[in-house]
Amino acid sequence: MRQYSKRTSVLHWLIFLLIIVAFFLGHELEESKDAAQKLSLYPVHFIIGNLVLLLTLLRIYFRKIDGEPAPANENPLLNKLASLTHVVLNLTLIALAVSGVVTVASSGLLAALQGNNPALIPDFGQVAAMGFHKLFIGVLVLLAVFHAAAAMYHQFIVKDNLMQRIMIKRF
Repeated sequence: MRQYSKRTSVLHWLIFLLIIVAFFLGHELEESKDAAQKLSLYPVHFIIGNLVLLLTLLRIYFRKIDGEPAPANENPLLNKLASLTHVVLNLTLIALAVSGVVTVASSGLLAALQGNNPALIPDFGQVAAMGFHKLFIGVLVLLAVFHAAAAMYHQFIVKDNLMQRIMIKRF
């Protein structure tokens, strides 16, 4: 079985880990009542989000350069669904990062960060771009669950060892 390139695999898992961290940081930002803590967490959340964007673009590039393994299914419809899922996942990650940048740029949060003034943290409920950011988070969660469920189905029901294609450690 042909595998994804090592660099594509590394980027896949690194992006996965960064998304988990960004998700929990975002949740902490939304739930926290401590404005000073929020002010210190926003830059970390931004850096991780921008890193996810950069690494996603890099992974797309490497997948084009290095190629991909042959489709896992003999069913053309399932192969198209798998391909579509990957494309929509990548587009969602890009849209999520862009909506985050637009949220920051349109909210006035930069002034709070530049002035180190927690009192200037905006009410994100009034920022239109935040609605899109939350929408893309929901879409990403649904797609990620579908993606993981399909991988588990292949690994444990079909038993075709499909997950070996994306593993970093080569057997």
